[in-house]
Amino acid sequence: MKSLILFLVVSVFLVGCRDHEEITTYSNSIYYGDVNSDMVIGIDVDNMSLKSVVASNGHTPYEISTAFGNDLYVINRKDYTIGIFDSDSDAIVSEVNLNFMPRSTSIHGSDTLISSVDEPSEAIITENIASNTYSDSPYLLPTSFGGSNATGHPVWIDDNYFLLLDRTENTIELYQKGIYTPVSKVTTSSSVHHVLNRDGTFYGILEGKQNSVSPGVLKFGVSNGRITVIQERLLSTLSALPTDFNSETWGFHHGALHPHADYIYLGSAEGNVFVLDLETLSLADTFVSGKGIGHFLFYNNLLITTNHYDTFKSFYDAQTPTANKFIKNLTLSDRVYNDITMQSHTTHIINGHIYFAFNTDTSSTLYKVDLSTIEVADSLVMDGRYLLMGSVISTSAVTDGM
Repeated sequence: MKSLILFLVVSVFLVGCRDHEEITTYSNSIYYGDVNSDMVIGIDVDNMSLKSVVASNGHTPYEISTAFGNDLYVINRKDYTIGIFDSDSDAIVSEVNLNFMPRSTSIHGSDTLISSVDEPSEAIITENIASNTYSDSPYLLPTSFGGSNATGHPVWIDDNYFLLLDRTENTIELYQKGIYTPVSKVTTSSSVHHVLNRDGTFYGILEGKQNSVSPGVLKFGVSNGRITVIQERLLSTLSALPTDFNSETWGFHHGALHPHADYIYLGSAEGNVFVLDLETLSLADTFVSGKGIGHFLFYNNLLITTNHYDTFKSFYDAQTPTANKFIKNLTLSDRVYNDITMQSHTTHIINGHIYFAFNTDTSSTLYKVDLSTIEVADSLVMDGRYLLMGSVISTSAVTDGM
């Protein structure tokens, strides 16, 4: 009898052990640079609460960008360093020394391409060591819309080639790793802010020049170490434009490719969106959004515009690129504040349908928007901070569910 009881007890114990379930939990944080105080700001977006405030390793941490693993780059635009931020410990654990002030980064494999604010130059960072400088000219004040930055955003072509968007000369320059002068170079009508790639064809967003040149798009290819221009399309050459179109005062910032169709979306400083067919760069649709349209974000058939100099975000049904339909404007500020970028350059979709964006009027407010209803679900005010560009870190943990 005692043996039978012992057997039953042991059997229950063993069965119980086999029934344990593992539980996976997820956590999401965003990190932004506060250009007012030279701090890196971490926010727990699951709980909408401040997570950490860490001193930058340099001046004006304009952007916190993705690095490797759970590391982030702290882009100090008025310094000659990039910080290496460890999001596990919320600390700057190393830095990269540069010969110029950094603008933005692009990762390819184990290499990071970094463009410059104060020189028409780039460098490649490998294992936190910067290469020699890639450049062929000195700094001259850019004449196009888009400010005084010497370069646009960096662009990788493949493992060996990359582009430098020289805003001082209005050129696109092709470099080969290890060769520090361009192997190919083309001059454009105005400076190129950034470049989009679809199926090996590239589209450069032409910023335009005030009182001189209309903004537009440059379509080009890169092969065998050469840049080949396919077509340049200036908005001023198109018909059926909005009646208030003025090519002398409108400039472009960023564009975006439709995720499911061959169309490119471009936003003007004055608040109009232009949709061009990628094959011919002909005008397919126009519609009105907010002032200073700087960025587009697609979510399924939804299109969201970032209106840098207005009080609201705009939402559209973009299922049919030739007939985009207005859904609503979501007001985030009481009025427009002069000399302030009202809405952050970067925005984020987390957990499938939750949209996060900063509004930066008198203080930065992080808005949490439920895209299923396009309504504000929560917000977090960051008094006195100016937060413009950041990145998401998502982590998971597995625990025993017993």
